[in-house]
Amino acid sequence: MKTQFSTLLACTLVLVLGLAPVGLRAQEQPAQAPAAEQSPTKEVGTELGWGFGSVIANIFYMPTKVTYAGLGLLTGGLGYLLTAGRGDVANEIIYPAVKGTYVVTPSHLKGEQPVVFIGASPEASQPQAQQQVSAATPQK
Repeated sequence: MKTQFSTLLACTLVLVLGLAPVGLRAQEQPAQAPAAEQSPTKEVGTELGWGFGSVIANIFYMPTKVTYAGLGLLTGGLGYLLTAGRGDVANEIIYPAVKGTYVVTPSHLKGEQPVVFIGASPEASQPQAQQQVSAATPQK
């Protein structure tokens, strides 16, 4: 089992290092090149690189996030028991652990969307919900 994992890790490393020059060449192009001059194969290659990067990032990120969320659930349950059933204590532990981003996408890697590892607490999300409700209701 250990040999298979080492072989997989070595192959992944060779593939990543082999694709590194492709990413460097893509960055050397001027940023203000007209869209009509870019060929579709360059765009596909760039998107393929972002997709491959997100897969590699998820290999490490997803197990970490799921473990963190699971431990947050266990800790929140323990906090609930130790405080004689205070739900607010459990929620303050569980919400930040469970909420957030579970999958890293290419838009996260490009910086278009933030990666949220630790989610907002219940109180932090309530003002936003109240603002949305008050904006939807007509003022008298």
